[in-house]
Amino acid sequence: MFRYRIAYCTTLAAAILFYLFFNGYLSFFTFVFVLLLPFISWLFTLLAVLKTTVWLEMKSPVANKNEEFILSIILKNTSIFPIARSRMKICCVNSLCGVQQNETLFLPVNARMEQIVEHRMQSQYCGKITTELTQIKYYDYLGIFTIKRNLSVCAETFVLPKMQFIDAQIDTATNVSVESSTYSKVKPGDDPSEIFDIRPFRGGDRLRSIHWKLSSKLDELMVKEFSLPTDSEVLLLTELLAPDMPTLDTLVDVLATLSHFLTENQINHRIEWFDIKNGQFNEETIESDEDLAVLMNAVLSAGSYRDEPHALACRNKLDGIAHDYPHAIYITGRLSGELTEFCDRPNGEKTTVLYVCGEADSEQEKLGLNTMNAAVVKIQPGKIQECLSGVIL
Repeated sequence: MFRYRIAYCTTLAAAILFYLFFNGYLSFFTFVFVLLLPFISWLFTLLAVLKTTVWLEMKSPVANKNEEFILSIILKNTSIFPIARSRMKICCVNSLCGVQQNETLFLPVNARMEQIVEHRMQSQYCGKITTELTQIKYYDYLGIFTIKRNLSVCAETFVLPKMQFIDAQIDTATNVSVESSTYSKVKPGDDPSEIFDIRPFRGGDRLRSIHWKLSSKLDELMVKEFSLPTDSEVLLLTELLAPDMPTLDTLVDVLATLSHFLTENQINHRIEWFDIKNGQFNEETIESDEDLAVLMNAVLSAGSYRDEPHALACRNKLDGIAHDYPHAIYITGRLSGELTEFCDRPNGEKTTVLYVCGEADSEQEKLGLNTMNAAVVKIQPGKIQECLSGVIL
């Protein structure tokens, strides 16, 4: 823009010299034309700007990590005058981690036309990506003046966590003293309060499962299969607390992987997390992958934190008031002193801590792992399958 102004000033100086040294209509009209040209250019640009609207659209509401997704920038100019060039400032924010990236785009705006410009983007980490058009500047035809407009136009897409297959086992004997009101219709369990099915005896069946009265009537050994409780059998307490982005990204991957694994095994579960942006403790029951998809949108929008375990603090305050769970799984990117209270379950409920960490641990973290009254599983970024292989949930 500076060079255009220098070029115009040079042209204006030449027009002035031409007018001073050559008397006549030609030199006069040349001087007036050069003098008024910038204002004419600015006026035509202003008329076009007043008839121009801009908005953003995402072609797909969801995307995978490291996968390209397309942002459509739509400009509609109903004026008869085109705009030589526009300069757009776009701000992309990952709501989960708070990482912000600014980009500048230069686009022409044609007259009486709606044009769509596709801008390809991608994200290495999961989260809600909000793209906002914060400012747009329109340049006149000479490149001397700009007309600035501050906007608040945005579009969103969710970059989903990666669900992985894990070779884990379901511990059906963790009901402790928590009563269940619903049971699986397709899978047996170990809850003797409800009968799932009665079938003939097979090798390896336990003697206590034999239905003696029915066996005497049928003159054949019959075995009772107990039911599998499914109402909120597992609590996934998710702490969006992580020292860096790879740890946080792995933490959310672990949450999605575990929830999908439990859903596939017909186990209803409850996910609790803390929304740092709204200062709110949230909880949702997951019964299907559709429930998980809706919940992940909320988790990816919640925002992470690095100071205190807010979700754990809220859960400790609710103990004794909220529903008890036979198995509580705590997912975190940092260990804290509040874990002692959380792991000290009065009725002996099972507690598992999934600790997402780096290659090296401090001595304080090692001490916490050794003295904590819970089953602690360390998960390294990029090694979810290996770290959760054989884990009993």
